[in-house]
Amino acid sequence: MSLKASIKNSLNKPVSSTEEAMKNAHISGAVIAVLYNILVVSYIVSLEDKKCGCITDWRHDFIKYYSIALIMWGFITIAFGLIASKSKFVMLLKNILMVAALINIWCLYTYIGDLDKTKCMCAIDKQKNMHYFLYLWRYVLVGALIVALLGVIMVSLNSK
Repeated sequence: MSLKASIKNSLNKPVSSTEEAMKNAHISGAVIAVLYNILVVSYIVSLEDKKCGCITDWRHDFIKYYSIALIMWGFITIAFGLIASKSKFVMLLKNILMVAALINIWCLYTYIGDLDKTKCMCAIDKQKNMHYFLYLWRYVLVGALIVALLGVIMVSLNSK
């Protein structure tokens, strides 16, 4: 079969509405993740002002660089259609990002809490809405992680 015929067959092949809905949901999720991480990076960078005196330890740097990596990953997955890729390289990257996500949740949880405890004026006054959102969001992330772990435990118990 020629390349032209192959392309024509693949274009005429019906795509199920479920597959299309899943693809659209993944793309929407990637767009939301990119927007969220852009906000996180702008918040973190705003705390780097010398006048602030806010905590800027390794957690600060990890959150910033992890968020930048997720922004780049989001653009790449959307642009090249890697959302549902089964490639070993893509799966490896997803696994690395998943482990880094656990570290990021811990960093975000403790770092935002420490900024609140130390009354960092740049976080509390200048970035009041974003700081409040992240302060609450850290509980959502931890809660979702606990629910996911409980789900894994329940599934493993039921499969025995």
